[in-house]
Amino acid sequence: MPAAAHSNRDPQTSALRVLILEDERFDRHRLARLCSGLARPCTLTNAATLADFTTALESGTFDLVILDYHLPDGTGLDALEQVRMSARNCTAGIIMITGQGHDAIARRAREDGCSDYLTKDELTAPAFQRAVANALQKSELTVELETQTFARAEVEAVLAHFAGQCARDIKPMLSRMMRQLRALRRAGGAPPDADPALIEESCMAMWQFLQQLEQHQGNALFADLAPTPQVPASDRLRPPRKPPSPFTRINH
Repeated sequence: MPAAAHSNRDPQTSALRVLILEDERFDRHRLARLCSGLARPCTLTNAATLADFTTALESGTFDLVILDYHLPDGTGLDALEQVRMSARNCTAGIIMITGQGHDAIARRAREDGCSDYLTKDELTAPAFQRAVANALQKSELTVELETQTFARAEVEAVLAHFAGQCARDIKPMLSRMMRQLRALRRAGGAPPDADPALIEESCMAMWQFLQQLEQHQGNALFADLAPTPQVPASDRLRPPRKPPSPFTRINH
């Protein structure tokens, strides 16, 4: 799952893992200085070409990716596609930087998942900090959404299997009861299969199955998806009440 790379890290205290794709040494140093001014410490990985960038994506996991648009062996949009295809880094925050602003490129970059698009002329410390904050926020929302989607899919699969198993268990009981009732309805004499005691036995078997089903309400499946309400200790020690069985024998 893509979000797994971020799940065991505290985003408030851990170092920000940053991958910078920039072929100009001066601009790489400039971006490094801007990263040093962020509220969180940063660990930086640099790539000067798209090929080096691809290798870094395959070998490391990053919270933030900064892309230069003009590259010797491609463009920032090519690099953006590499991030989107990376199982490790597809949820990372992404910022694209270019020497000149192009509305069409900026629009395409945002459509492809880039959080912000800045020109080098507007790359001030406050603008960079805002862009990083927006990129990390979008990354966290993406991770949260993917986690919820994955958990929901797992629960739906378990419930589908559970429903199928219940149906397979109940159908034979109902089939037997229907045969017994039909035999009872058309019996001139009472055939063995129409004995009311056998019908009651089938009903008791179904009732016991439903009681077992009642004890497996699926709370464990949803424990990680919703907060568990606090229950007083006295109530936790008290056994749950059960309705009386409709199949209990009544003595006249």
